[in-house]
Amino acid sequence: MWSKKEPIILWTTAYAPLLMLMIGGFLYRNDLVPARLREQRLSELLGGRLWIAEALWLLAVLGGSLLLYRVVVRWLLRDVRQKVDSRSGGSLYSVRRFEKLPAGDYTFFLMTLLLPRLALDYSSMTNFAVSLLMIVFIIAVFVKTETIATCPLFFVSGFQVYKGTISEYTREEEQSEKELRREVVLLVRDKDPDLGEKYRAEQLIGKVYMISRGDTEN
Repeated sequence: MWSKKEPIILWTTAYAPLLMLMIGGFLYRNDLVPARLREQRLSELLGGRLWIAEALWLLAVLGGSLLLYRVVVRWLLRDVRQKVDSRSGGSLYSVRRFEKLPAGDYTFFLMTLLLPRLALDYSSMTNFAVSLLMIVFIIAVFVKTETIATCPLFFVSGFQVYKGTISEYTREEEQSEKELRREVVLLVRDKDPDLGEKYRAEQLIGKVYMISRGDTEN
């Protein structure tokens, strides 16, 4: 099971695109970059078409962020996935229900990712510092509430995220005791979990579990 360290790394990485744009914008607007990368020099090189440099920088940030997302999430899940796939950890569960997370669940993250970039001028040290404090506060909230289901790192690494119901017991036992079923968030590489199969699950944090087919071999 994860400690607080892994969610902190997860969410800090999730905000990497915003952090890179903020830091890059602050350095660029305050002429803290090398002379060849300053606005006047770039304008001369590109014939006044600074949008080309901005577009290239944006593409570099997006490409670098996607690569970072994949590397970090695979690193964080490496040990847990090995335990589940090798059947050396976790427990066997039946998946009784699963459904994809609604788009609205991702709204808060998207707003916090986009609004600071659109609303503030990062040539100001005050704006830059306030934005950093906002990001630190938001990450602290996510970590405190053990919220990782809506983190975008999973999507670029081939994982599916579902809301679901799992159980270690038979349907007959569950009918007499409804609390035997657990309402959880499932992290799985299969696109459509099979309700007729057993899955081996390992708890990551809170109600979030990584699952793999129970008969998976090394």
